[in-house]
Amino acid sequence: MVAQKYHQAYFKTSGDHIRYQDDRCPQFKMQRLRAEIKEAEWLAESALSQYRRFVSENHPTTHPLRQTGVHGLTCDFRRDRRGKWQAGFAVNIPDRASDADNGRSVRFYTFRTRRYSETWEYCVNLWAELNDVLDEDRRRVLLNPPPAERFKELRRHLNEAGEDIPVEALGAVFREQREAILASKSNIQPASPISSSPEVSERLAGEMAAWFEAARSNA
Repeated sequence: MVAQKYHQAYFKTSGDHIRYQDDRCPQFKMQRLRAEIKEAEWLAESALSQYRRFVSENHPTTHPLRQTGVHGLTCDFRRDRRGKWQAGFAVNIPDRASDADNGRSVRFYTFRTRRYSETWEYCVNLWAELNDVLDEDRRRVLLNPPPAERFKELRRHLNEAGEDIPVEALGAVFREQREAILASKSNIQPASPISSSPEVSERLAGEMAAWFEAARSNA
């Protein structure tokens, strides 16, 4: 199957010019080789199509509020060992690597010890390494993190579904934005492992301001 479509081709191996149904007959051998070449072409096209979907589309079963634009990397809330809810990114572990990872199928990384952009960078690089993602696609994904506001929406969705995730769980999500706002007021540029464009910085600052305003109004 290539690009969600099934392909078939027929190579005739019967007739007066086919003396044997094996490679003793040059005409049979030629048809066999043509069929094998076509199969190899379709397999290559199928692999490329699957790869493109993996690195540029969300998995069809991923909820919109968990999506990051690719397969195998999602937004999530999980409880830590102390039972506290933590926001973070979940990286799926491919089957071929799960045995080496003590059988784990997912690694979850929170924002407790890393800023939002640092966590995104770490998770994207890990995701790319585990899934043999091309460097050009890794860089593209790295430059397109999901907005931090999505975790606020995801928390609301999960709570409406029966969870009880406190608003404090969003604190670490917006820590980097709080630092950016404070730094802009004092004309100090915070250190960041990823160079952000002015547009990105303005968007993050706007998200933080909107979140604080909503938090105050909902208190």
